[in-house]
Amino acid sequence: SKALSYFQISISIREQALPEKHPNRAVTYSDIGDIHRLMGDYERALAFHEKALNIQENVKCNPLELATTYMNLGETYREVKDYTTALTYYQKGLKIREEKLAKTHPDLAVIYHNMSVEIGQEKLPSTHPHLVEYRETFEKIRKKQ
Repeated sequence: SKALSYFQISISIREQALPEKHPNRAVTYSDIGDIHRLMGDYERALAFHEKALNIQENVKCNPLELATTYMNLGETYREVKDYTTALTYYQKGLKIREEKLAKTHPDLAVIYHNMSVEIGQEKLPSTHPHLVEYRETFEKIRKKQ
């Protein structure tokens, strides 16, 4: 909640200082969305991520920042168990990151893992041993970031 308050101060300054469709506003909107996701407020998280996406898909911006917004959307949809939509956003983020990052970049490994988890959650029963392993590995990776 403390991080959210700082991001709210940041966005209020950016909203006053920057044009409505400025890419830096989009980054902050996506950050705020991620804080809401971490706090379990998925509806607000999606609203802020969509606000960021609306800017990033319509102005020239850093492609890796757009990829991050896609990944944040994927994470949020994963949390609400909409695995098909999560996978779609992971794929969009992956496409950009594959074009912009070295093949051995750790961000790519995280995306590949997330996508395998999404496919597993969509196709396997929740008690399947592979899903348990995916979740454990995913949490280990997240803790290292």
